[in-house]
Amino acid sequence: MNEPFGHSDGIDSPQPATSPPQGPGLTIPFKAAGRSGAWPLTVGQKNVLEWIRKDHPGPADILSAVVRPPKGTTMPMVVDALSALVTRHEALRTLLESGKQHVQAEGTLFAEVVEATGADHDWHLAGNRVFDPAADLPIRARVVTRGGAPFLVVVHVSHVAADLSAMTVLRAEFAALLAGRPLEPAGHHPADRAAYEHSPAGRRQLDSSIKYWARHMAERPLCSLGLPVRFPEATGHHHLLLGSRPAAKAVADVAAKTGVRPLAVVMAAFATLLTGWTGSQGCLLNCLCSNRFSPELRDYVGTISQETMIPFTSSPSFLESVARMNSAALAAYKYGRYDSAELNAAMRAAERARGMPCHRDVVVNNTTGHSRAILPAAGVEPGTADRVFDAPVTFDVYRLDGKLGCGLGLDARLATADEAAGLLGGVEELIVAAAGGDVDPAEFGIPQVERGTGWVRARSCWVDLPAVQAVADLALGPGVVQVGADGERLVGWLRQGADASKAAEAVAAVVARETRHGVVAPGDYEPQFIGARLADG
Repeated sequence: MNEPFGHSDGIDSPQPATSPPQGPGLTIPFKAAGRSGAWPLTVGQKNVLEWIRKDHPGPADILSAVVRPPKGTTMPMVVDALSALVTRHEALRTLLESGKQHVQAEGTLFAEVVEATGADHDWHLAGNRVFDPAADLPIRARVVTRGGAPFLVVVHVSHVAADLSAMTVLRAEFAALLAGRPLEPAGHHPADRAAYEHSPAGRRQLDSSIKYWARHMAERPLCSLGLPVRFPEATGHHHLLLGSRPAAKAVADVAAKTGVRPLAVVMAAFATLLTGWTGSQGCLLNCLCSNRFSPELRDYVGTISQETMIPFTSSPSFLESVARMNSAALAAYKYGRYDSAELNAAMRAAERARGMPCHRDVVVNNTTGHSRAILPAAGVEPGTADRVFDAPVTFDVYRLDGKLGCGLGLDARLATADEAAGLLGGVEELIVAAAGGDVDPAEFGIPQVERGTGWVRARSCWVDLPAVQAVADLALGPGVVQVGADGERLVGWLRQGADASKAAEAVAAVVARETRHGVVAPGDYEPQFIGARLADG
């Protein structure tokens, strides 16, 4: 398939592609019978290129899969399987350069070979070298041997070539190739994805997503938390892990009872307890959407998942909260594909209009089937986690079948370790109770946080008025403005003669530099400030 905006004759396509040797290993040549050449980048590729690390890879920059070869597998069989995998998937032999994806016709993959010694995590360390998308094949391999025979094959793939769903496909296909099982031809590649995105239908879909998110950002609360910084000297996050077999069964029961996906049950339990703790009616969850809802994308190897924002509103009925979460997620997922550069421009415009940055407060990661987290046998225990997102709260779902596995990262300035443990443990208790019938979520989790004097509710946000006053004094000097609340509105009374527009600009600039989530204001802060009433004298 030759798209009008690309070409498949190899012109301008750097080749042959190679992966550089790193020690003893295998040289794996590949030569594709299909197309090669240059095409525009997909929105997924552009999205990853915006945030991928250029110096040291972050936790999400490189994805890994481990496959155990069948007994009797030889080194030549490993070479053949790796060559076939790279040959069948264009994403694995594509370089990204000068705003285009360059599909290579041929090249060489080098796989390290190491003898198994020490703990198994030592065998995976070759994956932490940064990929250069313009020069490196986006795949590396390490063959772990025992007595010289293949024992494990570890595959590392750059996020520009695969997301978690694609890694599931690659793991399954590589295992099939090692076992000699036949595979259907791969039918949809990033070049095909680019063709769709540049078509009238694809363009309409992407434009619709930008309009949806721009409207959503203009209306969303600036901060889903609005929590007091009770421990200002604390650093880092509390990291906790939950393992529960009873909760896994309960998740399946509640999902069947409500007709929703099991993940929605777990997300609803966490969001319900979070809103109970923060004393809010709802919260906003930043989540990844797999974007694999059409048939051609089911086994697609490429990066197509993107972040979405799911608004959640709590209910005194947990089963109703589950239904709301599922509906909100499905609505958000409809708009999960978008051009990240256009979305960033829309976000900046929303922030300028509101005079406040849009915080990423709560991030939910679904890594079921990909996590290497060692879960507790039962209950909640301290654990470790990679900080993929710099957010005050992260909730990770590691496992749903057999044992529910979850992780919580909570900014240590906002809560104690015991509170964090109570919040995560409440997820298990709430779900298990709901399997026996509907329950009131208020009976679970931890008590609502105490904010002290000076906090008010304004346009769905908790606002620390003394903290906002301190920021205004920092920006303008003491006595220039008096910040207060008028019902659900946050207003400012300016000293006579002060320029309201310049004052608002100065305050907004200082507020934007604040990282403490207690210092927030509602969405129409700047317009209200600009139109603030002038005090006498």
